[in-house]
Amino acid sequence: MKKFALLTITLFLFIIAKAQDRIISINHDTIHCTIVSINNERITYELRNKDGSMTGKTINLSQTSEYTRSKQSNAKVNTQNTLLSKFSKPSDNLWIMGLNIGLSTMPWYFDSSGGGVPEEYNKFKTGYHVNASAHYMLNYFCGAGVEYSYCNTSMSNDMQSQTYTSLYLTYSEKIRQYINYFGPSILVEQHPGASRKLTFSESLSAGLLFIRLENQTSSPTISNSIYYDNVNNSLITGNTFSAKLGLAAEYKVFRNVSVGLGGDFIWASLKKVSFTSKSSNSSNSSTQSQELNNAMNLSRFDLSIALRYKF
Repeated sequence: MKKFALLTITLFLFIIAKAQDRIISINHDTIHCTIVSINNERITYELRNKDGSMTGKTINLSQTSEYTRSKQSNAKVNTQNTLLSKFSKPSDNLWIMGLNIGLSTMPWYFDSSGGGVPEEYNKFKTGYHVNASAHYMLNYFCGAGVEYSYCNTSMSNDMQSQTYTSLYLTYSEKIRQYINYFGPSILVEQHPGASRKLTFSESLSAGLLFIRLENQTSSPTISNSIYYDNVNNSLITGNTFSAKLGLAAEYKVFRNVSVGLGGDFIWASLKKVSFTSKSSNSSNSSTQSQELNNAMNLSRFDLSIALRYKF
């Protein structure tokens, strides 16, 4: 009789335990409780005290890996699906600040020249970039903000030429290019896995691109046994509509900081430029908003180390 009573009590306690709701946090802590309600931000639940009373508590969905409700046939619901709801709002980390630093290449830069560009000028097609962004998260996976990008390429070239007096003269050229981009942006994020440490993101932006191209040439000249350098400085400026597509994969190293790799493609085609030239022999010229015979293809690829800060 005692064994039967003990078995009945054990079975009763097992049924109660099975009937309890359960919450598992992203830190793998298990909470046996009674879930009262669930909304887009948090779970409200009750814990039974030793004296039989109930204590109400809440936990953010962003801190929850999964939960089980006994009244729903113990169906496990991955809260990632809730976080991806189009109408849900994040409870924290509303802002995402991004910084990307890396290398750039402009493979189509000299296409408009029609060929015949010396081999040494190809190094002018590569440089470095710094990209910065700020996005406000509208929900758990989509945000809106702005992006800024700075790109720099440069080169120098020296060439020696022998004159009729068997004297070697050195002709030099230095070119520096500065490209700035600014525009509004849309950011989309995915967080595979319950821990949400890994993040894949895509960004799409459209805005204005500004170019500043500086060219300095030095041409030594001998006339009537007099040697002098003729230095010419030219400046090309212009702006055009541009579009930017970005991809990134990041891993959370701290609570609000993640690092990873990113890649961007920036499309731009420049059709009008302003030109200014000044020479040491007092020869000056300038042209405003000159239509180019062939548009300059300023499209480029960026490969970056990405840093993200969320707050």
